[in-house]
Amino acid sequence: MFPATLAHTAHSEESESDRAAALMQVTASRPTRFHTPEPTEPPQPSLLSHPPSYPKSFSHTPATKLRGTSSGAYLTASKVETKRTILLSGDVPRMIPEISVDSYFERVLPPLAPALTNHVDTILTTLERKGVVDVDRDRWAAFPLDPAEATEHEGVVFQGLTTIFNAVVDIAKEIESTLEQTFCFLVTGPVPVYSDRGTGDSQPDGFNKIIFTNSPVKEDGSVASSALQEQPSIGSRSAKNHFVYDIVNPQQFKLQEDTSRTNDDVAKLCYDMTQILALDPCRRFTFGTTIENCTTRLWFLSHATLLKTAPFDFMKDRRRLVRLFLSLAFASSANMGWDPTITFDHMGNDDRRQYKIEVDGKYYTTLRVLSDFAADSPLGRATRVWKVINDEGNIHVLKDVWLDHGRMEEHKIREAILEDVQRLKNGQRYAEVLKNYMFTPIAYGKVHVGGLADDTTDVMLGGYNVVEGDMVPLITPTPAANKNTTGSMGMRTPADRDSLHSHPLSDADEHSPNPSSRTPRRTVLCAPDKGGENKLTHHRRYHYRVVFKEYATTIYEERGLDNIFHAIAEVVKALWILHKAGWVHRDISGGNIYWYEERQTGLIGDFEYARGSTDRGRHDVRTGTPFFMAAEALAQKYQFKARQLLNIAEIEDAPDFGSTWADNQPVLNATYATPSLEDAVPFYHNPLHDLESVWWIIIYVLFFNDDVESLSPAPEARQHQMDRLFSGQLENMPRFSFLTDPEGLSEARQYLSSTFGVALDLLENFRACLETAYDKSERTYPQKIDETHFFIHNSLLKPVLQNPAYMERLSTIKLVPVKATAMKRKGNTEQDGRSIKRTR
Repeated sequence: MFPATLAHTAHSEESESDRAAALMQVTASRPTRFHTPEPTEPPQPSLLSHPPSYPKSFSHTPATKLRGTSSGAYLTASKVETKRTILLSGDVPRMIPEISVDSYFERVLPPLAPALTNHVDTILTTLERKGVVDVDRDRWAAFPLDPAEATEHEGVVFQGLTTIFNAVVDIAKEIESTLEQTFCFLVTGPVPVYSDRGTGDSQPDGFNKIIFTNSPVKEDGSVASSALQEQPSIGSRSAKNHFVYDIVNPQQFKLQEDTSRTNDDVAKLCYDMTQILALDPCRRFTFGTTIENCTTRLWFLSHATLLKTAPFDFMKDRRRLVRLFLSLAFASSANMGWDPTITFDHMGNDDRRQYKIEVDGKYYTTLRVLSDFAADSPLGRATRVWKVINDEGNIHVLKDVWLDHGRMEEHKIREAILEDVQRLKNGQRYAEVLKNYMFTPIAYGKVHVGGLADDTTDVMLGGYNVVEGDMVPLITPTPAANKNTTGSMGMRTPADRDSLHSHPLSDADEHSPNPSSRTPRRTVLCAPDKGGENKLTHHRRYHYRVVFKEYATTIYEERGLDNIFHAIAEVVKALWILHKAGWVHRDISGGNIYWYEERQTGLIGDFEYARGSTDRGRHDVRTGTPFFMAAEALAQKYQFKARQLLNIAEIEDAPDFGSTWADNQPVLNATYATPSLEDAVPFYHNPLHDLESVWWIIIYVLFFNDDVESLSPAPEARQHQMDRLFSGQLENMPRFSFLTDPEGLSEARQYLSSTFGVALDLLENFRACLETAYDKSERTYPQKIDETHFFIHNSLLKPVLQNPAYMERLSTIKLVPVKATAMKRKGNTEQDGRSIKRTR
């Protein structure tokens, strides 16, 4: 159950069995849609004689900073420079490991082909004999001058690298004729690299490009794209010749070497590597290279690690350059970061790439992306969700994610929850009920590459412990950068209204700048650690996929308000069982509450962050989607006891100064005693926080939608409140105030669709129940939290269960997104304006 510090007494208002039966009742107004077993007795928390069966290593998701790539500023930025700045400030660590070049060759770079293992020196000698090396001047012949002394631009000067690369490849083939070159090397200058999104804002100066057996290398070194071979420009020298799906090891060059130019190269390269991982789901990692004059650094980026090497001089240290080129030219695609278990299949009707993905020995073809926003950030779980079809033509949902090492796979979390439910009295029956509200995994497992479970440390880095590397700044501070610095690079500005977005409504909505169309994204949050700027941001991860049987509609996409409330009611039932078994979900959001049309029921998904109550090894971290997180979960502290203290504090009437509003406010007597927090029970996410998230989901639905037949009478007022409540920032007070204000929902009637009144009635009951439960549960704080007041689930549903008229009235409401109604209003305004002009 919940912590030992929580009180545990019987409810007094109504019997436990009454609540259990009521929760499992068929909703009176929707008899054809509800069909769940009716347990005769409720679960008994006291029967949990032993803790859940998950291992002690089941840990919290490591806390991370807010993602800059989720910010409105990033999604709407028109300049790539802005995106790079945001990426560096919010998504990559300030300090990264710097390892030796030899360690990079041994642990990171693809191994040499066996036939070349002992021939690096032989190849270098041959290069000298053939004049590729100017021995007399101790330099590469392709570089008669150091780049710093050259007068041409980088794209011309560094073409000499391609000359060296091709010479190395030719000599290697002379030594071993059976070698097959798999990658070529191009220096293009800052040429855009395209994807099926057509962004083209990644502009490396050079890169390696995969060679396909049906696409031989041209005289200029170019190769056809594997993804868009129908494009007429393929094989030409045009910019569209290069696609992100074909390139690896992006490179940035500068003729001169100084701090400013080096930092510019780093910013550009980080963005280039990020784009490869973000836009191509076939990638596990990528390499990178920066060169300033002759100073060369090699880079590596996976979803867990960003590192670089100590610098070396490519002009003088020629053996290392030869070794590098040999590794890259003949490497397998898997050793260059491609995932052999996911391959390009075809171009969809929407001109988006579709893939064939292997999961547990079975193959699924993607139909469309349901969510991939998490992959925009270079370091993280990179969760992608697709609607897929199997070989038998059945539609399912496939989820691909990089999980933190030691964290349970989602299907095992589901099993652990159901095992704990079964330990309850009548647990078998409750487990069957809960299954009806959960997605059913039908295929799952770790992704294997080369016979090994893919891992960001053991597989990608050969077990190399990057923590042992020297920690160096990613961006070297400059005198100019230190001036006028007002805060952390990772801070959000007020303009970043949608800085935390979860499942997009559609591909078109995903990057919408309109605040009224914001779709929230999940994040894992924590307060900054002291000295955290200097700590390594590295979390070992493994690759995991799961396929779910059901394909359902998220609350974001559902247009029937009755279906939404029906889904919410079912989810509250599911949460009651979950909570009785001692678990909390911790990530209830509009993106993981679904309407399942096939069974006419609601479903709850995404149990990645679910946690059993006995998992108290470490202090709670903030997890979830800020749009829907409980106010206390955002603040990471209990707040209702503090409010009670303020309410009972002695109040003195201040004199009426007759000037300003502030002058006339009552003054609190500050002499009341506050409890000592030295031995206070630590803050943990409890069932009330899950339930409050459900409340915020409905608030979100009503604020971000209109009734198609009854638009908002005051959209500006609504927008103002939307910006306060759904800023996406860690702003707790506006949400806490709205939750605890009995007048908040009454005032909302003035600016929401007039037909939403019945929904607001239900929400007010929900809010009042939550507020009362919070107050009662925290009266005993800081010594303990009274657990007995957590189980208010039945009270939340009473109006829906007992009044069929509510659901009948909700069934007449069809939702339309505020974004669409705003465009409609704008169109009507413009049309009215044109009519006036014509009349005049």
